[in-house]
This record gives sequence, C-alpha cells and structure tokens, in this order.
Amino acid sequence: MRDPKQVYETLSDEGEFQECSFDKDEVAKIADLAFKSYEYGKRLRKDSKADWRVIFNIHYDALRELCSALMRFKEQKISNHQGLFAFIVLNFPKFGFDWGFFEEIRSYRNKSKYMGVDIQKEQWKGIELQVDLYISALNEEIQKRLGELK
Repeated sequence: MRDPKQVYETLSDEGEFQECSFDKDEVAKIADLAFKSYEYGKRLRKDSKADWRVIFNIHYDALRELCSALMRFKEQKISNHQGLFAFIVLNFPKFGFDWGFFEEIRSYRNKSKYMGVDIQKEQWKGIELQVDLYISALNEEIQKRLGELK
C-alpha cells in the first residue's frame, strides 16, 4: 500500500490536483447537503431491514464531500478519491486521520461499485464509529472556518 505522500506526489505529477477559487457560499452549501445526507443515513441505520450498502454509500459520500469542501479552503480540488484523502491527511494533520482507514473504506466502495461486492452489516459496524467521528470533525472544522469568514 502506498502512503499518502506517495499518492499525493504521483497524482500531483500527473496533474490531477487542480486549482480552484474559494467560494464561501458554494462550500457552505456542499457541506450543508453532505451533513444532511449523513443525518438521513444515521436514521436509516435504525431500520430493522436496513440495506447496509446504501447506508455505507450515503456515509462514504458525505465523508468524501466534506473532505472536498475542506480542500476548497486550500483552493484545490480533485476528482480522485484516493488523492482527496491523501490531501486531507497531509494538509490537516491536526485531525490525526488514519490513512489505512481511508484506504479501507475506499476499497469497500470500489469493490461495491465496480465488482458488485455487497457491504455487510458486520463491515459497516466495524467502521461506523470512525466514520461518525471523521464526519463530525470535518463538519465542525468547516463550520468554524466559514464562521471566521463572516
């Protein structure tokens, strides 16, 4: 497994990271929608017939979108998920985010999307707490930074 610095350097060399202007309103809307999706996903977890793949996808997308929103504060964007997570790990070390965790959930997502592998309840339960913590930390940081711009 490549470390985040190797991923970042490779994708930088390939021109995957793009400069973008920071638009406060756009970032606020993206973060708000991502957090609303997350809250909806949390409600779905309580369903006795929950579809864990759907729940995983909602949470993964919310996490990815919040990472993208935070990245915008550095006036950067990327469509590659691995590159996005590498950027977050490298540029926001205060969170102490675990690179291996990002790679684990990205792998689950890719296997589900591209190979038809379902997400099981046990897989979800193994990552649920960490997903919640990461989403909460990202959302708090984004809201703090947006508040400082007022």
